[in-house]
Amino acid sequence: MVSRVAAFLVLVAVSSAALAQRPPLRGVSAIRIANYGAPSVLLEKRDEVAAILEELNQLRRKTWRREDTALHCYSTVMVMQGKKRIAEFRVRPEQIVERPVDKGQSAYTLVIEPADMPRLSQMLSGIAPAVCR
Repeated sequence: MVSRVAAFLVLVAVSSAALAQRPPLRGVSAIRIANYGAPSVLLEKRDEVAAILEELNQLRRKTWRREDTALHCYSTVMVMQGKKRIAEFRVRPEQIVERPVDKGQSAYTLVIEPADMPRLSQMLSGIAPAVCR
C-alpha cells in the first residue's frame, strides 16, 4: 500500500513538472515591451525579436510552477503574432510570470537571475524607466 501511494506521488510530481514546461513560442512577428507604468515599445526588427524570443524559449524549457505570483513594479513583455497577443510575461530581476492570454489557462512562475535574460534586460534598460509608486 505504501509503495502505491509513493508511486502515485511520484507520478503526480512528474506530471506537474511536465505541465509546467512551456512549449516554444513560434510564428512571432513582434514583441511589445514596457516598464511598469511607462509607455511601451514595439520591437519588429527580426534580430531584436529573435534575440528576446530565444531567451523566452530557453526559460520555457525550465520547470515552472503553476502559480500566479503577484509582482510589484514589473516589466511587461507581450509576444505578438500580427496584432494578436500569443503570450504575456511580467518580469522582475528575480522572477518571471507568464500570464494567461485566453480564459481558462493557468499562470506560471519561474525564479530567475538577471543573467537568464541579458538581451531583454538590455532592451528594458533602454526604454522609459518604470513609474512605481
